[in-house]
Amino acid sequence: MSEFLHYYILFQNHTDAMAMYRALKSSSLYAQISPTPRELSVCCGVSLLVKGEEVEQIRAIADERNLSYLSIEGLNNTFDNTRHKYG
Repeated sequence: MSEFLHYYILFQNHTDAMAMYRALKSSSLYAQISPTPRELSVCCGVSLLVKGEEVEQIRAIADERNLSYLSIEGLNNTFDNTRHKYG
């Protein structure tokens, strides 16, 4: 499923994003909190940057734990670690 450079999970709100972040980290999956790229959405502004090869596992975890998200979107953007990462 890695046809895009980056994959973002989009959320309705910050609470849903943080719940997903904790679930992915506890499952040893990669997740980085990131501002939502404007090309994808103007949702709550917080998204999770994830690995394309882990998207199916992420969907399964979200279903198992009843975690809410709007979508998982791929984007071929240039990643700027100073802009695309909260730290």
